[in-house]
Amino acid sequence: MKKTNTNTNSSQLRLPNEIVDDILLCLPAKSLKRFKLVSKPWNSLISDPNFAESHLNRSLRPNTDNCNLLRVGKLHVKSLKLTPSNNLHPLSFYSMDSDGSNREVVLIPDFDYDDKDFMYNCEAARILGSCNGLLLLSYETYNYPNCNLLLWNPSTGKCKRIPGVNIPDRTETCVISGLVYVSSSRNYKAIVVYHQVSGYASPNHGYATYEALDCNIYDYNLNSWTTKDYDHDAFPYRLHSDSSAIMVNGVPHWGVYVYRRRGHRSKPLVMSYLIVYFNSETEKFKEVELPEWKAEEATFNIGVLGGCLCMCLDPQKGSRNIEVWTMKEYGIAESWTKSFVISSPSFQRLTPLCLMGKNQVLMKVEMKKLEEQLVIYNLKEKTRRILLVDRIHKSLMCRVCTYVGSLVFPEEAPEGTSHRTKRKRKG
Repeated sequence: MKKTNTNTNSSQLRLPNEIVDDILLCLPAKSLKRFKLVSKPWNSLISDPNFAESHLNRSLRPNTDNCNLLRVGKLHVKSLKLTPSNNLHPLSFYSMDSDGSNREVVLIPDFDYDDKDFMYNCEAARILGSCNGLLLLSYETYNYPNCNLLLWNPSTGKCKRIPGVNIPDRTETCVISGLVYVSSSRNYKAIVVYHQVSGYASPNHGYATYEALDCNIYDYNLNSWTTKDYDHDAFPYRLHSDSSAIMVNGVPHWGVYVYRRRGHRSKPLVMSYLIVYFNSETEKFKEVELPEWKAEEATFNIGVLGGCLCMCLDPQKGSRNIEVWTMKEYGIAESWTKSFVISSPSFQRLTPLCLMGKNQVLMKVEMKKLEEQLVIYNLKEKTRRILLVDRIHKSLMCRVCTYVGSLVFPEEAPEGTSHRTKRKRKG
């Protein structure tokens, strides 16, 4: 019997480049990092900054169900001062997909973990911001109290140290921070606002023993910080809590617990919970209008659900209910809508992170027994699946964040640019 020739011309099996590109754009960043080894053309394509930008834009499309691309990360700081060990590291990053799968522990590559001085003196680390798959991290050591900063892509491992910013004694300082991309200039900016008070003021006292408030803005293209001296009209707040920004429509937002003066400096301070955002083009802060029913004393956390800004009201006295309201049309106060209510005797506060289909919400929960849980809550069945349990350490701000796996990393800042901090009057 004559043998049939099974050889097939390889060109007949080759997909058009456009289809290959489209398939690759749909894959997670972690997979694409491995697929660079398939061939030189694939390595060249996946390494192209234009491909990285297209990959990111696809994952951020409003109509794209990108909960499977969303990852959750947490910084863990472990003091080795009393229990030194060669196989332990002071700073680790725990990461997982939003459904709890694909868990991993990542060491940030820019650190020298053999440096005994760092290992035994690392005091604190924080996630200051998250944007386009990039994280802005800070860490402090006992012998160097200034904030040392890193820009890091946990999906690709790319990391760059950026000039640090001086934040006063953390025991007397509240900080809000964030990272934002300015599309018009293809630039990244970091925001760190700190409010320092020696002997905290109360709403009934107009002045403190010592008080300082500074807004520091880092420009990646210039590789330098600018300190803005905002006057009362530009920033009429006095911070009373730490917060890392959540991103809505590419803009950093904070739910802040503030003292606010109404009118003249001699007027007493009034306690309020507000939502403020930062316009990266004008470098000014603005408030998001809250619903009319929101009483001034009502406290809440903010989050993101389905790409919309939301706020979660803390339970009132004697109540177990946490109401979650969503701003269906951004900037329209009348569009605030009650999305759902969660009732639990053990929940103290919660922060929604993303929707998981129609009936499930990924959220961070602060428990009344000083414990923090990362859970997937089923709104229909009223059940929860715990992904992570951790003790709450109030001194460590913003250890949990969400980020979209991406390939992006900004180009190097031009050589010879200044690292100095400049002071600029009024924003």
